[in-house]
Amino acid sequence: MTKTAYLFGEIHGSEAVCLKEFEIWKEFYDGGLRHLFLEIPYYEAQFLNLWIKSEDDSILDELWIDNEGTAGNSVFDREFFIKIKLSCPKTVFHGTDIGHAYNTTGKRYLESILPNSEEYHLALENIEQGRKYYEAWKKTADEDYIEGNREKEMAENFIREFDSVNGDIVGFYGEAHVFSECVGNFGISKNMCSMIKNHFGSKIQVVPKLIKDLIEPLSATEIELCGKKYPAEYFGKVYTPFDETCDYIEIFRLNNPGNDFGGFAKKDNFIPEMLYPCGISDGEVFVIDSLKDEKSVLVQIFICDRFSDEYGQITTEIDMEKK
Repeated sequence: MTKTAYLFGEIHGSEAVCLKEFEIWKEFYDGGLRHLFLEIPYYEAQFLNLWIKSEDDSILDELWIDNEGTAGNSVFDREFFIKIKLSCPKTVFHGTDIGHAYNTTGKRYLESILPNSEEYHLALENIEQGRKYYEAWKKTADEDYIEGNREKEMAENFIREFDSVNGDIVGFYGEAHVFSECVGNFGISKNMCSMIKNHFGSKIQVVPKLIKDLIEPLSATEIELCGKKYPAEYFGKVYTPFDETCDYIEIFRLNNPGNDFGGFAKKDNFIPEMLYPCGISDGEVFVIDSLKDEKSVLVQIFICDRFSDEYGQITTEIDMEKK
């Protein structure tokens, strides 16, 4: 039987991305697809398959506690799953990442199933993948080696899961795992997608555009800067669990700023395109509002002003007090 995997590249923790991913999955689901592949461990997906058939959200709540502070633990990700349960209840989740949260989610899953079962074996293998990954980070700073091994194991996990299903599947993965040329690919020679494409050939269809390039602004607004009002597009919040200064950032793109910001001095601070939930182009100006406890703590202005082989398009912070 011929089957196809449709893979989409994303950034994690983005409100706009989570909304778009639900739209994408709902369209495929309405077309008859049931298998959704995600960048999560095998045992987390197994818990989600139990949760989607349950009467309450206690299983999901436990997973959220286990993953607190990680990039995929935003309120937007939780809403994504809740909407799937309500609108796509026959979804079957497949986790093909290494074993994150192996001491919590992984351990609890092993305790919930029969020893020596196939599920137990796969969970144990997944836990070992995670344990080796995190132990390697403690022993060496060789990022290429560590992440290269992760890509290899993610590919092996994907191949196993894809072989186990009948029919087409959809997969949502971080950009670096899907696009070999994508920023953030750790400089490794092969990523997950290149390996599975080498194994399956034309069965693997990577959607040529990143999800961010499919995203429309969530709303329109107006922002005043230097005494002038600019129409702007709002691209929602992005979760920032690794930044102690804020919980989320809100992203706005100014419409037709002209060269109003070209004469300002630049700060030694930049944001690469991989961290934006939307596509970015040369000359575009973004307003980044950092939120802590739902209150604005810092507003920064960035202009897309250069391209590098390492990071792709880059936005640099403008010093609004210096020209």
